[in-house]
Amino acid sequence: MLFEITRANHTFRTVVLAHAVLFILACCWPLGVLVASDQNTDEYLTSDKRSRLMAAQEQMLNGEFASAQAILDSLVSDYPDDPLGYMYKAAVYMAEMTDAEENLYPHEFKTLIDATVSLSSVGLEKADSPHEVAWMKLSEGHAHANNALWESRFGSFTSALKQAFEARSCYEDGLSADITLYDLYAGLGMFHYWKSAKAGVLRWIGLFKNEKDKGIAELRLAVDSSLVSSQMARNALIWIWLDKKEYDSVVTICQAMLEKFPHGKVYLWPLAEAYFKTERYDLAAETYQALRKKLAESPGNYRNLIECDYNLNRCYDKLDLDELAILAARPVEDYYNLIPDDTKRRQRSKLDFLRRVAKRTP
Repeated sequence: MLFEITRANHTFRTVVLAHAVLFILACCWPLGVLVASDQNTDEYLTSDKRSRLMAAQEQMLNGEFASAQAILDSLVSDYPDDPLGYMYKAAVYMAEMTDAEENLYPHEFKTLIDATVSLSSVGLEKADSPHEVAWMKLSEGHAHANNALWESRFGSFTSALKQAFEARSCYEDGLSADITLYDLYAGLGMFHYWKSAKAGVLRWIGLFKNEKDKGIAELRLAVDSSLVSSQMARNALIWIWLDKKEYDSVVTICQAMLEKFPHGKVYLWPLAEAYFKTERYDLAAETYQALRKKLAESPGNYRNLIECDYNLNRCYDKLDLDELAILAARPVEDYYNLIPDDTKRRQRSKLDFLRRVAKRTP
């Protein structure tokens, strides 16, 4: 009996950790992996590499994924033995697939992940300093993190779990080599916060420490001192502030980032959610309308467009604007027959709701 309880607790603990890690990756990773901070470069991250990453991140966060890939192609061409370019190309593919909620580039993505891991291994053997070892572990860790996200969305949960924990191990190994590579704290900070936030009863009975504050401190350190992960850490804090119900902080960060990257969609989702949670339904509706306009240009598999129409209806319902609520639901009839069967299955309840509302008379 004791064995069964222990085994059950271990299984539950593993599942909780898995969901926490994958939540981290799904929410935070695609938003900011390609940003260079204002810190100085070092002997590994040259000014040339850094400037190209900065250019690529601007394109990616503005939704210009092809332009970001073109910049990174030049990086790979000029530094063919460096895993950094391959890893970031994989990250852009993952960002685009996450943005579209569609498995658009499975072969290209997996090839880049394999190349990153392989080149990181070679780089470890050739590394001349602990600092370079840390960089190799960072690239390898990011590769596993992106692979975990892909597996969680499009592949196997078991594989996703394995990849997520391999990413964490890489980050820890990197810090063991060089504690001054602050980029590594971004991944660990997200892990420590969300592991604590999602552990629930396991934290209460003492199986997990509450390391939320530690995770936030690590993320702040990454924001202030990292070379290429400052924005990733800042984006992670957006979702942490949402979890902590610090909605004004979410609004402040998102508004600032939208001034820098006005053409992308990544900051509109959390901004709209923060407005809705603070009962600023008019601003939430305005933000969802802006998001919907962008989604309608390229609806992909329609999952995000359905989410947007559903949330628009919720906003107008809260504002007691029945006519606008009905009008927000009616477009679903225009694109319903274009929705892939898989999306219809996953979004069935929201589609059924929107179609019922669309039939009402204003």
